[in-house]
Amino acid sequence: MRKRGFTLIELLVVIAIIAILAAILFPVFSRAREQARKATCQSNLKQISNALMMYTQDWDEALPVCSTWCGWKDTWNNLQYYQRLAPYVKNWQIWACPSAKGGCANNSIPHHAVNDMINASNAGKTPVPIPSNFTLSYGYMESIQNRTSNQHRLTTWTQPASTPVIADCSGLLNSPYRVGWANVCAAKCNPNRQTDDNTRHSGGSNVLFLDGHVKWYKAEQFVNDWLSGRLRTGYGWDGNGLQ
Repeated sequence: MRKRGFTLIELLVVIAIIAILAAILFPVFSRAREQARKATCQSNLKQISNALMMYTQDWDEALPVCSTWCGWKDTWNNLQYYQRLAPYVKNWQIWACPSAKGGCANNSIPHHAVNDMINASNAGKTPVPIPSNFTLSYGYMESIQNRTSNQHRLTTWTQPASTPVIADCSGLLNSPYRVGWANVCAAKCNPNRQTDDNTRHSGGSNVLFLDGHVKWYKAEQFVNDWLSGRLRTGYGWDGNGLQ
């Protein structure tokens, strides 16, 4: 009897079909995975929003203030915002965005003194200890964070729905470029870094506003709305930087 089998041409056709299907489906699976990460990030920010609102109720409508840049010291007055919100959050992991990449997005951010905080916590010097593997992926609005600006009162902000307070960010939330391209440093000074590959979530970032809602913003749109004044930031802009 003559045995039947696949010919070389038939095998090649099957392999070609599988390759075509894989090329079509892999990007779909990748987008679906990123959508799940984006949803997790939005959930993190919503929990942070709830903690922020509870904090303001307990502190006479005052938002957290703390040291900016590297001026941190191990005293209660200089605790960072994520430490002040810790009693209301009770979960250090929500400060880590699942899509954050690179040194700018994690513990190396000098603007939040994260490394100093971790070292002080390990030495038992900080009033609110943080875990040694703490990761910070979100930036806090500097004009609110800075205690000298007097903008930490809720009554200061008359348009809370247009006021970003915490967002996917590569440092302090004091520049729209840090939010738009949150997975890279110095996107403003290096326009070649303003690519979708350097964004957190499919070309943009998640932003928490002062009224409590969380919104995904396309990178370019966030920059345009910030510079045009449609977003209330507490800063004046001349088109090139902070005034």
